Amino acid sequence: MPLPRTRTTALLALAAGVWVLVDVVRVWAPSLITIFGQAASTPPELMGAYALGCVAVAVVVVALTARRAPGTTLGLAVGVMVVCRVGLQLSDGGRPQLVLASVGVAASIVWLALAVVRYGDVAAVGTVTGVAVSVTTHAALGTWGAVWRHDFWGWALLVVQVAVLVAATSKSRGRETVPAPGRRFAWLLMPGLLVAGVVVGNASRASAVAGTLGLVAIAAASVVAVALAGTRPRPVVAWLGAAALVGSVALALVVTVELDGIPAVTPPWAVVAYAVGPPALATVWAASARGTGASPVAVALGGLVWVALLFVYYAGYDLGYRADVVAVGAGAVVAVVAAAGVGSRSDDGPVAAVGLRATAVAGALAIAAAWAGPTLTVRPLVTEISDVQESTQVVAYNVRMGYGMDGTFRPADVAEVLLRTDVALLSEVDRGWYLNGGQDHLAILERLLERDAVFAPAADPVWGDAVLSRIPVEETVGTPLPSHGAVTGAQALAARIPVEGVPTWFVSTHLQPNDSDEGVREQTDDLAAAVRARLDDNIPLVLGGDLNTVPGSPSYEVLLDLGLVDALDGEGPTSPADAPARQIDHLLVTPDLAPSYPVVGTSQASDHLPVLVTIRPPR
Repeated sequence: MPLPRTRTTALLALAAGVWVLVDVVRVWAPSLITIFGQAASTPPELMGAYALGCVAVAVVVVALTARRAPGTTLGLAVGVMVVCRVGLQLSDGGRPQLVLASVGVAASIVWLALAVVRYGDVAAVGTVTGVAVSVTTHAALGTWGAVWRHDFWGWALLVVQVAVLVAATSKSRGRETVPAPGRRFAWLLMPGLLVAGVVVGNASRASAVAGTLGLVAIAAASVVAVALAGTRPRPVVAWLGAAALVGSVALALVVTVELDGIPAVTPPWAVVAYAVGPPALATVWAASARGTGASPVAVALGGLVWVALLFVYYAGYDLGYRADVVAVGAGAVVAVVAAAGVGSRSDDGPVAAVGLRATAVAGALAIAAAWAGPTLTVRPLVTEISDVQESTQVVAYNVRMGYGMDGTFRPADVAEVLLRTDVALLSEVDRGWYLNGGQDHLAILERLLERDAVFAPAADPVWGDAVLSRIPVEETVGTPLPSHGAVTGAQALAARIPVEGVPTWFVSTHLQPNDSDEGVREQTDDLAAAVRARLDDNIPLVLGGDLNTVPGSPSYEVLLDLGLVDALDGEGPTSPADAPARQIDHLLVTPDLAPSYPVVGTSQASDHLPVLVTIRPPR
């Protein structure tokens, strides 16, 4: 049975607004660590205080206007959201991007707090629909966020977002007052959005685990979630949903295996978490929405919980505690609090059920979009490279999760640097961190360059180092490196690749300092041991990456003592990219590779400059 027209417009208004909120957060979160401050150098408590302040402004606005002028404030919030969302599409990064994103987040939370109460009968299903649309479109874009794109797809989705939000909000202005959703839903809404963003609604993590299959699974699951959000679950169903949510978060974040010689990898079968997680979250949200009594202030205060949890989660990578356990705990609290109150709340009020036929059609469209969309929307860069080459070009590049010096996500610019190289050794590769906007940067580069890559986790299963090669990789070996007090994990990824028929090891790594200076001496010893094991194979070797050490330092000399030579030969400083002062990015090779033509690039697509060298195998 179709929804009444007035309820449909309210659902569309809520869904479009949530979609905009997700896109604005996709810019705001990475702007905190690339524009407001710098990750690993700016104190995280300072960035957290700024983020908390953005949300606190929304709480104050809601508290002052929720009773006096909710309708007017809602309309103004929509207007600010639209201006900020369009402005972000036009922005070239820098401070304007930070300001637009910050104002956009505050306005979006004000809007969400008022809209959830105003559209109370569709609060759960509207919210889940917004998440589902965001997940499906992100999957269809190959996880290259629309807000970062200036092509047809980015602008088309922006037009749809804005048009639906404005039109549906306008048509819902004269709607009769409806009961507000349950108090628990109000408090759990933003924390639930965090759980979705970090893991169960994160298309990039699904992509990192299972490629296109992962994108299809999470898109289809998101549509099923919409149908479940429009139900009134019984207590046993609510508790099953709660258990499934906690299990999905734990499976996605905690369970790892060794795969193809690389340890600490999330197994491909963990795609189950992304097939089960969205419906589970929708079920507990639906359970918490029963009854009445929610206030806009409760929703806004939930935003403070959301931003606090965001920084508590990611601070684990700086302070050394288990960030994944924080996320599992957050999912458990959302699940248990929602399910615990099912039996005590009223069953009065209509249910915004979504029909089976509509669900089937939407599911088919979502699957088609997730399956074919990445190929259509992420087109390969065109280049002509001869299959017969007398030399091989290697690049080492710390890509800073794909964010340039201006704080914008620039995968195409990174791909341009890599386009005419044969083997790329990449550091700071992100495959789905919510704090970094939730893009699978490596999968995007693979599509742009039509190459396969191997990835090795460092900080966690979706953040680490990679080897991207035009030549097929024959063998991989991953070696975790002890942190020795450093803020982020490290590893050494060795990939055996034939160079003109000669087997050659390529080692990609990123050493992590344990103080404000170099602080990589102990980790360099561990790296040297891993490299020595590869040298024992008596084949050529290339070591590259952000080593956080300068020529002539004790750590640098440890690596030269292995018999390696500096292929860059003092070519120049590499960091920071806009005013290079230190050479901390290196390419070291065995002498038999006859390195030549060293180059330090000039691209501003990261906060490091790429370093390139040409090698020739021994004759």
